[in-house]
Amino acid sequence: MIVLIFLLIHFGICLAVFVFMKLGVLKVDSLMMVMVVCIPLWGALCAVIITVMIKLGKVGNKNGDLELMRSNLIEQSLLPRQEAESDDIVPLEDALIMNDPTVRRSVMMDVLMTDTKKYIPVINQARMNDDVEVVHYATTAMVELSKEYELKLQEYSSEYATNPGKEGLLDEYVSFLAQYISSGMVQGQLLEIQRNTYHQLLITKLTLNPNIDDYERLVKSLLDSKLYIRADVALSTMEQNWPSDERNWLLRFRYYYETGASIKLKEMIKTTSESGNYYSKEIRDIVKLWKKEEMGA
Repeated sequence: MIVLIFLLIHFGICLAVFVFMKLGVLKVDSLMMVMVVCIPLWGALCAVIITVMIKLGKVGNKNGDLELMRSNLIEQSLLPRQEAESDDIVPLEDALIMNDPTVRRSVMMDVLMTDTKKYIPVINQARMNDDVEVVHYATTAMVELSKEYELKLQEYSSEYATNPGKEGLLDEYVSFLAQYISSGMVQGQLLEIQRNTYHQLLITKLTLNPNIDDYERLVKSLLDSKLYIRADVALSTMEQNWPSDERNWLLRFRYYYETGASIKLKEMIKTTSESGNYYSKEIRDIVKLWKKEEMGA
């Protein structure tokens, strides 16, 4: 008799969980339902705990939603294996230009189910795709990533304002901000605001520890912002302190090119080609290409 009562109670619990699952109250799937049926009481309790954690944002509810969207789009047997992506973003790039919307969408969903931070450039590119659903997925992913970056930046900004001398904090802040700027997620005036913060942090780093790597980052970012006077000052300091480093040459070439200083640029190319000094292949190729263009002109 006791066993019968227990089975009736268990059946009632399973039925209740099933109904709540169909109504969307409990965030469980068919696999979880198997656990509810096979493990009396504890299975149902696990379903409730998982639902509470999802609603509190403690577990990957976004991944569950993405999985649901993917299952509605295409049969699982047609999806490419996730390991095919590995650390290489080329398959997604190839999929975006294929004339097969099913493949494009399935590969896009596979990417979104993994660590999307590794695929930011391609996801950003996907927002320009002619497939409306691919654009929707990519835009949604970028919005979510942007929120995460903004929250993390606020944390860094607050912590740095409170404790600027904390060991390693400035390096972490600079590296994270550089990653955010280069991601393509931020544009327009907000991009310039973040770049200005980046410049100030790099200047602070250089004040504490002058080194050519941070000077190079600063000059490149100033050139990206078209702050040519400030870039020239920083580059001149580089050239003075590390005169033999070829990064000076590459940055000076870019500076002259972007500012339209054609006379100085020609002098620089001529001096380099006639110096007899050994330069890296990158610089030799630039000089060779430039001289060829001049001869063609």
